[in-house]
This record gives sequence, structure tokens and C-alpha cells, in this order.
Amino acid sequence: MIRSLLISQGIITLFVIINLFVPPEYHGIIMTLYFIVFMSVFFMSTIRQQRRDSNVKEIVAGKKILVVKQEEITELQSKDLELVKELKPLLKASGVSMLSMVIVLIWFFIVYPTYVQHYFTTTSNSIFGQVLRLLALYEVPVAISFIIQTVSRKLVKKYVNVLRSAEVYTTGILGVPGFALRFPIQGYRVRVCPSRRFIDFVKSEGNMEVLFRIYINDTEKLADIISRYGKIKVDRIV
Repeated sequence: MIRSLLISQGIITLFVIINLFVPPEYHGIIMTLYFIVFMSVFFMSTIRQQRRDSNVKEIVAGKKILVVKQEEITELQSKDLELVKELKPLLKASGVSMLSMVIVLIWFFIVYPTYVQHYFTTTSNSIFGQVLRLLALYEVPVAISFIIQTVSRKLVKKYVNVLRSAEVYTTGILGVPGFALRFPIQGYRVRVCPSRRFIDFVKSEGNMEVLFRIYINDTEKLADIISRYGKIKVDRIV
């Protein structure tokens, strides 16, 4: 969240400077461009995905010992009725985030030009007035986004990422999308649920649990591999 705010302030500073040095007839184009950049940064900050980095090379250097295919995961996932309950808070949070986009769109193209912009006409010829007007235009969407993201985060206590496929090596685990975890495992807890046929890799981010889940028929085999090569205790849950 802090990183997103710092990035947004940097973008605002850049666009304020651009607006000060371009003719007024181009301000509408600059505003539209800012909206596109703002929404791109917003979506990038709300999509949670573990990056596949240099860990991948180290992991694939090991011996592949297990492959969990998408067909197997999809079949087991479709039978897990409890998963729907787990995803409900996440869907609500996604809906709140989409509301942010709608409000920002209304601010840019309806509220600001119709009801706000004329308040700055008396001082718009001075540098101070122009900067004040641009800050009002650009800072309000950031404030709206920050408030709504804060609310949406409070709605989600557990974020479940179901991996579509996975490969297990003696050196770690690769999952799609974007999961790369080296052995021995650090920073994660591992939980197995034999009744629902999955294994979770759990890490804490503030007050929220982020779960990377692998559905698999033979949970005992995968749990044994993780315990042996990952050098970590695998907890059992019902």
C-alpha cells in the first residue's frame, strides 16, 4: 500500500509538470493519459501474484519427482464445495475494488469538469493556481483508491490462490500461475487437508493469510515429499 502511494505521488508530480508546460488545448489529452496510467497502476497493485524470479532456475536444476496436471486439479476443485465459501469475501473485495474504478471514472469525466473545475478559474493564470487545480484533479482519485482498497483489505482475511498446475522437484515447487518456492521452505507454513484433497502453502501479510493451494488426489505422497525435501512439518487440518 505504501509503495503504491509513493508510485502514485511520483506519477502525479510528473503529470503536473507536463501540464504546466503544454498548451491548454492538450490538457484533456494529458488528463485521459493520466487516467489510463492511474488505472494500470491500480490494477497492478490489486493483483496479487507471486513473481517467478531467479528461484525458477535453481528449482528446475533439481530432479523432477511429481507433476500435478490441470485436469486433476480442476476435477478436485469442482468437488470442493467449501471453496466457494472461502472465495466469497474475495469476490466482495473485488466488487468493492471495481467500484473504485467507476467512481474515479465519474470524477475525471463528470464531477471535476462539471462541478469542480470552475472554482479554480480565478487563480488558474498563476502557477500556484494551476498547480492547485491539477492537484485537485489528480489527488482525489488516489485518495478514493486508497480508502476503497483499505476497506476491501478489511473484507479479506484469507486470500486463496488455487494453482492450475504444479511441478515438484527435489529443489522446490513451481506452480501456475507464478508460484516458485525453493526447498528448504522458509517463510511459509504448510497444511494438508486429506478430506478436501489439497495442500496449502501459507504466509502472513499483516492481518491476512495468503494461501497457495494445490489440489491433488494423493495428498499423502505430496505431503511426504514436502516434509522430506522441504524440511518442514506439514500440519493436518480437517
